[in-house]
This record gives sequence, structure tokens and C-alpha cells, in this order.
Amino acid sequence: MQAETLSWRIVSQVRAALFSGQLKSGDLLGSEARIAQQFQVSRMAARDALRTLEAVGIVEIRIGIKGGAWIAKGNANRFADALSIQLQLIGVTPAEILDTRMAIDPVAAGLAATLATPEDIVRLEAAAELCQQSRTDPDAFTAASMNFHELVIECSQNRVLLAQFRALRSVLQPLVRPNTADDVVRRMTRSNKALLQALASGNAEEAARLMRERVSAVRASLLGAKTVASPAGAPETQKSAG
Repeated sequence: MQAETLSWRIVSQVRAALFSGQLKSGDLLGSEARIAQQFQVSRMAARDALRTLEAVGIVEIRIGIKGGAWIAKGNANRFADALSIQLQLIGVTPAEILDTRMAIDPVAAGLAATLATPEDIVRLEAAAELCQQSRTDPDAFTAASMNFHELVIECSQNRVLLAQFRALRSVLQPLVRPNTADDVVRRMTRSNKALLQALASGNAEEAARLMRERVSAVRASLLGAKTVASPAGAPETQKSAG
């Protein structure tokens, strides 16, 4: 218990230094021996602290001449993956996910309309065309439609919004796929076309409105009359999804 308490003291101080700006990505934290000496703890406590810091992505452990613990580079994909797992473990419901998307996706669409480059529009056109080509395959269409939606978020040039969407997508997509019926495919295809036009014309207000309408339609269909299980097994209501 004492070693664990000491190791957590190291972890807490490193986190505090990171948030205060005293430490930044690429800084050398030191070797296990140096950290033990600096914090006046045993090497076992220092080793435990480094393992914890490495596990949560704060440090990288390098071997060799330039070995030691270094403050890691940020990884948005790693954050999104970790967040999606935690959301699954705490048992978030489809309603919670879709409420969150209702809050962030229209904002992202508005930003995308303002900030998307000509190259982004070409990528969006290709993603929309892939949706069109996948209309007869529910699995492929669901994945392609999600990819188009994610690309819209990416065009917002806001990494926080993108990481949040990727985390929410991991939890939501398995619930959406079984409900990708023909009427959903038609609705989402129309939505893709209209949203693409708004983005290409730089109409932020229209892009945000269309995205709000899109997420609202998904929410209304997913949370319909029929009862299904939430990601963690808690009861939720569902009709169809898009």
C-alpha cells in the first residue's frame, strides 16, 4: 500500500506538471533511477508510476543510449478509442449518445462549411458517391454513411469534435446497422446530397440545420416503439435507424 501510494504521488505530480505547462510532449522525464531519486522513493515505486503513466499514454519508455521515460506525443485516435471503451463500460444509452451528437455535430457541420478546402469537398464527394454505390448492401452502406459523416466532422478542423465523434461512433454504429432499412438508405442518401451542397457552397447555417435534421431523424427512428438493449444491456427503445 505504501509503494502504491508513493507511485500515485509521482503520477499525480507528473499530471499536474503536464497541465500547468511545466512538462510538454517530447520532454525527458528521466530514468527509473533518476525518478526514484528525484521523488525520494524506491525504484519499485518509480517503476510502478512509470507503468501507470505509460498505460494512460502520458509517457513513452525508450530503451538504449537515449532511453528513459519521455512525455509522449498526443494521439487523438488513442483518446477516442479509450473514450469509446469507457463509454461502453459505463453503459451509455443510445439516447445519451444521440443527445451528445445533437449538441456537437451541427456545430461541426457549420465549421466545416466555413473551413472546408476544395480538396475536402472532393473527398466528401467521393465519400458520398461510395454511399450511393453501397445502397444495396446494408453493412457497406452503414459504414460508408458513417465515414461520410465523420469526414464532415473532420472538415471542421476541430480535433476535439472529431475525437468525440469517433468515440461515439464506435458505440453507436453496431446499434445502427441492424436498422438500415430501404427507407433509411433513401433518407440518408438525400441527406448526404443536401449536406454536400451546403458545404460546397460555404453555407454554414444551412449545413448546421441539415446536420441537426439528420441527427434528429436518426434519434427519432432509433428511439422508436420497439424495445432493444443498450450498449451495456440496459433497456432502450428502438424502431429503426439511419
